[in-house]
Amino acid sequence: MQSVFLRVAALAWAVLSLLLALHWFVELGMVGFPDGYVTPFARATGPLLHILATACLAQGLYFLCKGLFGKGFGVPGLGLQILIAAVLTVAPVLIVRNCPQSRTCSSAYEALTGTMMDDGAGG
Repeated sequence: MQSVFLRVAALAWAVLSLLLALHWFVELGMVGFPDGYVTPFARATGPLLHILATACLAQGLYFLCKGLFGKGFGVPGLGLQILIAAVLTVAPVLIVRNCPQSRTCSSAYEALTGTMMDDGAGG
């Protein structure tokens, strides 16, 4: 019974990861639509978001294979792997995407780049 639960958990995380990666790739492909203008913030964060979306795709494939073909994995091991995968891929994307709405993140961006935060909002 535990094996079935773990396989379902691994497959659920795989499906979620693959859907997130697909969603992020579509969003990245739509940057600049419809007028072709790409904001400085999107230009600066685009390569990082591409890397993170690719990592999310890879982890989705890993957990898909683990859920379908994995042998003898336990709750602590699978739980730790999912937690590490979420911290390394999903959390950074959420931070970068929500940065323009966060005053702290915007201040850090402005201090690091020496430019004002321009995410294209406001007109």
